[in-house]
Amino acid sequence: MGVRYEKEKEYLVSYCGSYCHTCDWHTGRIRKISRAALDMMKLYGGFRKQLEGKADPEEITRGLEVLSESGICSGCKAELEKDPETDRCAIRQCCAAKGLLLCSECPDFPCEMLATNPGVIRFGCLENLRQIGERGIERWIDEQWEKETGTSPGLGI
Repeated sequence: MGVRYEKEKEYLVSYCGSYCHTCDWHTGRIRKISRAALDMMKLYGGFRKQLEGKADPEEITRGLEVLSESGICSGCKAELEKDPETDRCAIRQCCAAKGLLLCSECPDFPCEMLATNPGVIRFGCLENLRQIGERGIERWIDEQWEKETGTSPGLGI
């Protein structure tokens, strides 16, 4: 069974152009790496000698415990459905209010809110949206899958 592109677009390509399948929160990578680091901290006694005078091993351990117990993100679009009234993302609220699945569907694209958002800048989301516009959602998703996994999901239905 191939990728279901419309479902991917509807649920896993965020409004701003971030893609859940490549997001470290969504995939659980942050939790997994934090657990591994926490195990190393415990195995090596908190690296007390190496951290002496530089960092507090207990604070590092507490931080890793928090991250290692963190939930896996359900995706930006799923968060909107949970509680739109307390949404922390203005981009998500803007698109939802306009009935858009992607910011690039808006006549104001790219707007100031999108272009100046630190997360959008950090993760190259504007470029993602431009590529989606140029290549189409199906090809773009295939390219993201291939980049992330080394395999192509093939043509979807």
